[in-house]
Amino acid sequence: MTNFAEISEKATNNFIQSIIFIDDKAYKNTAVADQHDFDAKEITKIFAADGKVCAVYEPTSTQDIESLISVAKKADVAVIDWQIVIEENTINEEIDDEADAEIDDVRGVYTKQIITQLLSDESCKNSVKLLLIYTGETDLEQIAIDVLDHLVINNLNDFSIDKNDSCTIKSSFCKIMVIAKSNRDDEGGQHAALLRTKRVTYSNLPKFISEQFSLLTCGLLSNFAMESLSEVRRNFNHILSLFSQKLDAAYLAHQSLLPNTHDANELLVELLGSTFMSTLRYKGLNQYIDINLIESWINNNIKEREFHLKKSDGTNEDIKIKLEHKKLIELLQPHTVVEDKYSNFVQSQLTQNVSKKKIELLAAKFAITLFTEDENYNEINQNFANLCQHRNILIGDNYAPSLSLGTVVKSNTDSQYYVCIQQRCDSVRLYTGSNRRFLFLSLTVVKDASFDFLTPTGIKLKVNKGTFALRTVKFNGSDYGNVQSILENGNRFFYPTHYSDKIPEAFEFVVELKDMYAQKIIEEYSGSLSRVGLDEPEWVRRYN
Repeated sequence: MTNFAEISEKATNNFIQSIIFIDDKAYKNTAVADQHDFDAKEITKIFAADGKVCAVYEPTSTQDIESLISVAKKADVAVIDWQIVIEENTINEEIDDEADAEIDDVRGVYTKQIITQLLSDESCKNSVKLLLIYTGETDLEQIAIDVLDHLVINNLNDFSIDKNDSCTIKSSFCKIMVIAKSNRDDEGGQHAALLRTKRVTYSNLPKFISEQFSLLTCGLLSNFAMESLSEVRRNFNHILSLFSQKLDAAYLAHQSLLPNTHDANELLVELLGSTFMSTLRYKGLNQYIDINLIESWINNNIKEREFHLKKSDGTNEDIKIKLEHKKLIELLQPHTVVEDKYSNFVQSQLTQNVSKKKIELLAAKFAITLFTEDENYNEINQNFANLCQHRNILIGDNYAPSLSLGTVVKSNTDSQYYVCIQQRCDSVRLYTGSNRRFLFLSLTVVKDASFDFLTPTGIKLKVNKGTFALRTVKFNGSDYGNVQSILENGNRFFYPTHYSDKIPEAFEFVVELKDMYAQKIIEEYSGSLSRVGLDEPEWVRRYN
């Protein structure tokens, strides 16, 4: 069986396509070689042989630095020299002697600027990113400390020195590694031992990058996502041909026939999304996570250990079983009755009978604890639930949600939550000067009880399905043909038509639910309204 780390590295290698190198000595042919030299020709040949697009840049001005930051945002991996020396033209410029003295040592100045601007950019926040500082300097640990200090000064506080590697700075999604150039002779000194372990030759860089990136993304879901994105990228030209310019006239004719022409744009989003899905299914990505891959993951990530059944509060029962890899794999096989499968999993290792209630509790609340020892398992469950139910996983600060089916809001007067159940077709064609009533269902905040979905912050909400739970609120239209949210103090609000000093209620935007899930809420609510209240013979009702 293939090791899971090898599978992850293969997925990473398929995914990584572009690497950018920034080095002030990239194209300089010096008479005497030193440890800071960089051979652009050699590095591009090595990455070309590995099937990667490799771009090497030699900045010669501060304007180049700004341009290269935007290029680095588009690269999968950025490799940056620590000592970037730029000789600016200072003729006719007034020089502050004190300020000039402070920046005499230019080592790291531009590198820290590039890294900070990269990680501060909206498009890179919470994105998986591997950054390498490839240097001829000797004190690699001090470089890591300097970079971390600079990140903290710029309010990038999610980073810390890796406890297992003093030359690596990491966050939840990003890794910054300080590694040594290989064009140096073995030397003594206090840093010699560390330099030997951190030295990476040109020929080893492609494999080193794949290994380090895969450590950031080594997981079932992340491997699936990388393979899927790689497949879409491989089929990019074919997908582009499907959306041919020859279809422009048909698209415009379609748009001209619509009452709300914006619907044509929504159709394109749906068409492109379905094309991506068809591509993945056609290439077999819906079968990517098969039992062999799962078995590799289990062998790599789960230790065979004793496992205690849980009480409802999460504390351990006295009943314990042994978690064996083969038993977990059996648990992941198809079975018509899931509760029976869990019962067999537990009872096969015990002589005493375990109550059905305890088995159901394990399946309902603590199944995840079979596959992880992470104490924050509830948070992991919540993140997965949000991935399944929330539309706006990738929204940024510039995203302006509108009021429509599945929009969840919270009243600013009584903190009551609501979900909008107005169909999308009835949420548009609402322009400035007109208004319309929108339908909402109230939501109840629950703690240790059944719920329907979570807010991004983990608050559990349950839909109230009674007729009394329905509320209508009138909103004004906008130039965009819908009800737009307004940004205030970092939050977005919908202001109803009646908003005033006397009636100051506004509705804070919370989240948008995915279309099918929002439609499910409507269907269930409609079903609750169609109940028939009938007095019937109790003997007949109870007997049946």
